[in-house]
Amino acid sequence: MIYFYSGTPGSGKSYHVAKDIYFQLNRGKNVIANFDINYDLITSKKKGFFFYKDNFDLKVDWLLDFSRLCHRRDKRGKIIEGQTWLVIDECQLIFNCRSWNDRSRQQWANFFTQHRKYGYHIILISQFDRLIDRQIRSLIEYEYRHRKINNFGTVGFFLGLLSLGHPLFVSVEYWYGVKEKCGVSFFYGRKKYYHMYDSYKLFDEGPQGG
Repeated sequence: MIYFYSGTPGSGKSYHVAKDIYFQLNRGKNVIANFDINYDLITSKKKGFFFYKDNFDLKVDWLLDFSRLCHRRDKRGKIIEGQTWLVIDECQLIFNCRSWNDRSRQQWANFFTQHRKYGYHIILISQFDRLIDRQIRSLIEYEYRHRKINNFGTVGFFLGLLSLGHPLFVSVEYWYGVKEKCGVSFFYGRKKYYHMYDSYKLFDEGPQGG
């Protein structure tokens, strides 16, 4: 699956992905991301492995080699799906519209088209989907739009009081291809997940960004 997490700064999308990474690593899944995390927070004895690759080093060839060398196969020799999560924050820096004809863009499009065969799930993160090249955007399956409820005027203020001072967020799930709403999730901020990674980190475009 390819998931897209959208929302303005402070809307909870980074917090949401931090929770996801924490959960998947503790389940024994691997995570590859273009940002570093506090791996010491993962306490499971069967925790998965984490790999940090910045935008300059995050290449399709490396992901294919990782899949070939590290992913388990079934009895028929096919790679088992969903062994590793690939998480790309500020993905518009790599897949922006202005470099749509970059040589590596077609490599990425081919990889995203077949990512399940290679054993990956993918999370792309950006403020707005229109910042991403259309050929990449068209492969998104589900979008999660994030908002910080505390910012919703008087109602948000009182809901914030009910959450005992914790930031309160909402994530609305859409089936991306037809923009159909699939569900709504509410969650509040906990320090454990805020400490997973620095959402204020600055990203470079890398060679794929043009």
